[in-house]
Amino acid sequence: TRVKFAWMELPVEGGVPRSLGFTAIPVGQPIPSDTLVQWIRTSSPVRIVVDGSNPPEVERVLSEWPSEGVRPTRLGTRHDFPLKIDVEFPEKVGIDRLLNAIAANARRQPGQQALVVDSGTATTIDLVDGNGVFRGGAILPGFEMGAKALNEYTALLPLIQHHRLHDRIPHAVGRNTTEALESGLYWGHVGAVRQLIDAILNESTPAMASPDPLILLTSGAARVLKVHLPEAHWEAALCLQGLTLAAAAMPMSPKR
Repeated sequence: TRVKFAWMELPVEGGVPRSLGFTAIPVGQPIPSDTLVQWIRTSSPVRIVVDGSNPPEVERVLSEWPSEGVRPTRLGTRHDFPLKIDVEFPEKVGIDRLLNAIAANARRQPGQQALVVDSGTATTIDLVDGNGVFRGGAILPGFEMGAKALNEYTALLPLIQHHRLHDRIPHAVGRNTTEALESGLYWGHVGAVRQLIDAILNESTPAMASPDPLILLTSGAARVLKVHLPEAHWEAALCLQGLTLAAAAMPMSPKR
């Protein structure tokens, strides 16, 4: 539902890329050409890589990219990613899930499992094992998708937006329709994610595992979750960090 742009710098000796600039637009809106041109002019050398899980929008961004010398490229196939993928159909895994996993690998300690909770339009909870292998995970409706479904498939229920609940926790017992919707959407989302985290770790964690798993939160509705997952780390640009690392693994990759 959004197109995100980041100006990223690779660390000198591994680790997590550093964000020097960030902006985002709703799908279909004009791309921020002035900002992009400024980033390109400031960076030398520069590599521009575009990809995502909305193919028509990816093609639009590529076609509308400002003509400022360097042209954007697409990522290679999944076989070119700096990530081992152990699922039944690797080519069908959403690229955002894989890029999150690449970024998680740059953060986790040796032997540490990582769970990535990406709470966007859909919510995904994915496992990277102690060897850095993407093992799959769970997909469920995101907060916004659930809110839109309740609004569109009923006659009278209003639309609840997750940003209304970023800075407050709703009462479990709603005293009117809006409060009842806020309660169900908020606590239903929190409960589903917590239960899935527990279930995935119970199923995948070896006996006597150490250190504790790394839990990462990303995307807009993760702000609803972070207060209830104090052990988790929130990183808004996780997918873009993974995109940067994947681009760096391509041939002839510059520092920016």
